[in-house]
Amino acid sequence: MKKFTLVFLVYILVFNFCFVVNAQEQEQEIPEGFVFYHYQYAYFDISLIYPEQWINYSSQERGIFIYTPDSKGTLTFRATPLFGKEYTLTELYSVNMDTLKEAGAVFLESGPDKLSGYPAQRTLYTMKFGKDTLKFIRYDSIIGDLFYSFSFNNKEVEFEKYLKDIIIIVRSIKINL
Repeated sequence: MKKFTLVFLVYILVFNFCFVVNAQEQEQEIPEGFVFYHYQYAYFDISLIYPEQWINYSSQERGIFIYTPDSKGTLTFRATPLFGKEYTLTELYSVNMDTLKEAGAVFLESGPDKLSGYPAQRTLYTMKFGKDTLKFIRYDSIIGDLFYSFSFNNKEVEFEKYLKDIIIIVRSIKINL
């Protein structure tokens, strides 16, 4: 009888856990034309939605890479461990922006925002690559012991047509700690 009770309790526990996990994944309403994507590798566990026509080339080695249907726009999302060092978002953001400035970035706007409910820094900038000028939107955040960086870029003349989708994607991001 004790064995039966133990097995029954374990069954109830597993069933409830599966129900809670499933309910959390379905909690987010997915707009028509978008698909749900869950990415997990080592210390990086996130979910997001993106337009179903976009091409997902994400891999464990490279991280999250999703391209627009014409492959001219690129969405990337990465997490970098801080290895226990105490950094502030302002410090890391400043170093990254100095590096971009040295590479020729022209900053259009920057300000505080949120990424998965955590404080983030949003930056809009352009960079010239050969004869093309690309426009970027970037979100940086420190969450736990990781520095997260979300970025989207496309040719400057076509950037605005994707901005609404990018905002939907950013707002859908759920970082699982």
